[in-house]
Amino acid sequence: MRKVKIGLLFLVFLVLSGLANAQELMPLEEVDRLIESSPNKEVKAYFHSVERGTPIKRYDVVLRGVYRGSTREAIMFVTSHKIAGGMSGSPVYVGDKLVGALAFRVNTLPLFNWNWGGISPISLMIKESSFGQTISGASSFNYLGMKFEPIPLYKQNILVSQGRSSSIWQGSKIELKPGMPIVVDLAEWSDETGKSNTLSALGTITYIDTNGRIYAFGHPFLGAKNVIYSFRTAEVMGTSISELDSFKLVGKTSEVLGTITFDSTYGIYGETSLILLSGLNKFNLEFKSEGKTIHNFQIKISHSLLTPSLVQEVFSILGETYGAPLPQEASVTQIDSKVELEGYEPILWKELFASSTTRFGAQTLFFSSYRAAYESFFARVYGRLFQNDYDLKISEVSISVNFIAGQGRTFVLGAYKFPSKVIYGQDPEFEVIFVDRNGSADPIGKKISIEIDWDKVEKPVYNKDTLDTDKTAEKRVGGALGIYSSAWFFQIISQRGGTEKQKIIPDYFLGVDDFLRNFSSLLGATNQKIFLVVTLKSKSGLFDKKIAETKELIPQDIPGNGSSGWHVIEGGLKARVETVTDEGSVVFYPELPPIPDGYVIDRDLRDGLFFEVVLEN
Repeated sequence: MRKVKIGLLFLVFLVLSGLANAQELMPLEEVDRLIESSPNKEVKAYFHSVERGTPIKRYDVVLRGVYRGSTREAIMFVTSHKIAGGMSGSPVYVGDKLVGALAFRVNTLPLFNWNWGGISPISLMIKESSFGQTISGASSFNYLGMKFEPIPLYKQNILVSQGRSSSIWQGSKIELKPGMPIVVDLAEWSDETGKSNTLSALGTITYIDTNGRIYAFGHPFLGAKNVIYSFRTAEVMGTSISELDSFKLVGKTSEVLGTITFDSTYGIYGETSLILLSGLNKFNLEFKSEGKTIHNFQIKISHSLLTPSLVQEVFSILGETYGAPLPQEASVTQIDSKVELEGYEPILWKELFASSTTRFGAQTLFFSSYRAAYESFFARVYGRLFQNDYDLKISEVSISVNFIAGQGRTFVLGAYKFPSKVIYGQDPEFEVIFVDRNGSADPIGKKISIEIDWDKVEKPVYNKDTLDTDKTAEKRVGGALGIYSSAWFFQIISQRGGTEKQKIIPDYFLGVDDFLRNFSSLLGATNQKIFLVVTLKSKSGLFDKKIAETKELIPQDIPGNGSSGWHVIEGGLKARVETVTDEGSVVFYPELPPIPDGYVIDRDLRDGLFFEVVLEN
C-alpha cells in the first residue's frame, strides 16, 4: 500500500512539474505551511472573475486556514466581497501561484463585514482529473461552526442566437483564459422556426494546462463522473448582489467551444474538442393538437447517468412554453414513440393517457395527460434501454404527442356472446361490444372465430343433447373464457406462474435478441388492448407425451453422480428451457385488434364465463 501511495504522489508531482511552464501552482501542503508560518495565520490572496461584460476583475481575499475532513479538503478564506452564484471555479492566487478554485460559501446571512468561503485545492483537482477517478468528498461541510455549501450554479434557460455567436466574438478565434465565464450545457433544443435555447449553468474557468485541458467549477456540477457536456463562454449581463443571495446572469454566449468529459468531487474537466459531442443524446419531439402538427423540436441532451431525468425536465419546459395541456385541464394525450438502436430493429410504443386528479388530505392534486405520457415513456421504455445489461446503444429517439381536449375517453364492456356449449372440433365464435363510458362516442364491436388446436384438447364423451343429469363431473370437458385489460392480464399471468408465465413474462433471457423480443411484446400490451384467454381441459396423456419427448436438460457427455460440483454449460442456452408438468389444461390467447385512437380500455376490465365442450352428435 505504501508503494502505491508513493507512486501516486510521484505521478502528481510529475504532472505539476510538467505544467510549470504554463502556470506556477501551489500544492495544498505549501498553502498550509504558508498560512501556519504567517503572522496571525493570515495570507493575502485574490481571485479572478467577471462581474459584467467580459473584463476579468480582481477580488481580494485573506486565506485563514485549511479544512481537512475525512472526505474533503479545502482552503478557507474571508473576503469583503459577496460570493455570487457563477463564481464557482474562479482561480485563486497567492502572488503568481494558483492555489485553487473558488468553490464554497456559507449558506447563512453574514454577521460581520466579511464573507467566508472555501477553495478547492488545484493539486487535488489535477490529481482527480489525471486519474479519472472520483476523490470521495461530501458536497458540504462544517468549519468553525459554519456550514459551507457549493456556490450555486443556477441552471438558466438561455436563448441562443440563431446560428450566430455574440458580435464580440464574430470573426475572431476565442482564446480561453482562467477567470473567464464557462457556460456548461445540459440540454439544447430548437423549434420549427430555428430558435434555439439551452438549459445551462454558469461558472468560471479555473485553469488550462499545457495540453489544453480545462479545469472549472471547483465542485461537482451533477457529480455524474464520466459525462459528455458541451461548453461555451459568455458575456455576463450583470451580477445581482443581495444579503440573501447573489448571482450572475448570463448574457450573449459564444458557439460551442469544447466538451466536458469528467464531473466529480473537485470540479469538472474537459477539452477544446468537439469530437465527443457526437455522443450527445438526440430526441425529435412533435406536438400535435387533434391530430394536426403544431410544433417540432430537435433536442440534444448531455450524456450522463442523469440523462433520463434531464430530458424529462426539457420536456416539461417545452410543454409549459408551447401549450401542452395544463394539469387542471381535462385532456387526453396520445404518445407514439420510436427508439432507434444501433444494430437492431427500433423499439415502438404507443399508448394513451388522460389527465387525472387525486385527493391528498384536504388538497386536490392535478396531473396533466402530457406529463403522464412522457413520464411513462421514460420509466417503461427509455429508462430500461438507456441502462441495460446488453450494451445496447440508443442512436435517436422520435416522439409524437397528440393533445386531445376533453375528458378521458374510456371504453367499458357493454356485452359479449359466447356459446355455453362448444362443439368439439369447431372453432367457436366470440362477439363483443364496447361502449363509451360517457356516451359521447359510438359503440365499437368485434366478431372473431377463436382458433383452437383440438389435438391438445380432451375429446368429450357427451354430445350437445345429453342432459346434465345424465353426466358425471369427471367425464365432462370444461373450459373458461376470460376477458381482461392489460393490467389484469399480466397480474393473472404472474399469479398463475408455471409454463405460461415463462412464455409471456420470462424470468431470464437468452441474450439481447430474446430480451428485445420480449421487451417489444410487453410494450405492445397497452391500455388500448383487450386480452382474451381460453382455457380447456388438456387431452389425456398429452403431458406424458410431452415429457417423454422433451430433450435432456443436461448434455449427455456430462458425468453423473460420480462427479463433484456443478457443470458449466459452455456457450449458454440455445433455447428457453421449461419444466414440463401436467397442469391439466391447455391455454390459448386469441388476438383482438387495438381499439381506435383517442380511447382507452377500462383498467378494471375483468370478466368471463365457463363453458362445456361437447360432441355434435
